[in-house]
Amino acid sequence: MPSYTYQERIGALFVAALVTGMYLCTLVYSLRWLLFNDQGWRLRKRINWIMLVATVTLFALSSTHIILAATSTVIYIDNIVNMAPGNPRFVNAVPADPKLPWSATVMCTVTNFSVLITDGFLIYRCWQVCAKSSKSIIFPAIFWVGGLACTILQIYWQVVMSAAIPKVWVPVNMTIGPGTILTPFWGSTIVVNFYATGRIIYCIWKAAEAQKKALSPSRDLHFLIRVLLDSGMLYLLVTIPHFVVWWMPNESAGIIILGWINLPVVCSAFNLIIIRTSQYRVTGKGEAGSPDGSGILSEVHFSYPPEVDDVVDIGYRSHGKQETSITTASFSTAA
Repeated sequence: MPSYTYQERIGALFVAALVTGMYLCTLVYSLRWLLFNDQGWRLRKRINWIMLVATVTLFALSSTHIILAATSTVIYIDNIVNMAPGNPRFVNAVPADPKLPWSATVMCTVTNFSVLITDGFLIYRCWQVCAKSSKSIIFPAIFWVGGLACTILQIYWQVVMSAAIPKVWVPVNMTIGPGTILTPFWGSTIVVNFYATGRIIYCIWKAAEAQKKALSPSRDLHFLIRVLLDSGMLYLLVTIPHFVVWWMPNESAGIIILGWINLPVVCSAFNLIIIRTSQYRVTGKGEAGSPDGSGILSEVHFSYPPEVDDVVDIGYRSHGKQETSITTASFSTAA
């Protein structure tokens, strides 16, 4: 397993703490829109429980990750301080341990499951936008299942390493490490997000063009496209480097830094869609507002040519000739 210096661990923890602080800001704002009415602090009569449970679950997983990162760093530094002053390892790196710390197993697992949750939401919304066509999600679903398989292999491999079980089958070369599993995992989630987000945006763009031809307002749909693009770029901004860094030597500090900041960035991207669509509705920039504020997002209806059956909900209500609906706040490009 890679042996990082205590300076690298402290630096990675510092950066992760900053990113987690920004994530907590988005969490507070998203919970405000999920739990309370738009114009005050009364609890909503109808709460979107699916989105609320997903948001709280991601918070629990992210909290577990940063707490273990902090405690493991303190333990490593404490081990160094307790070493004899003449020990050469005191100056350089934390002593390598043939056994993998249990905290590393938990941290990798919660990160992977958080990504799988957000990717699952993204695939589900892609299915809704594409008129509930199963064919439209076969491609990303295959990669999602592949990511799940990589997660199971990663858990098995790390449990074997934690217990130092001799003569047991392992899925990777021990001299290479978990990157052999995590590299395809991060590659699969990148493919899922590129495809699903692109497909969703394309369907919304087609609907917007259809509304233009029907002389209906399409500003709100273009706003939704910008929200999805921004959230997707934020996700990919950290995920692609995280994928690339696994091709580097195990001792690279980039692995621990990107590994520790990936989860809060993914969760932030998930929350930002809720925040931006809700604020857009309340500030009155949409074509019409929600009359009662009874849900996190009201339905958006827009007109189509007969062959189009896409549906989009971006947090307010407008009306067209042919009405359909979905919930966009659940779009997650975070994984």
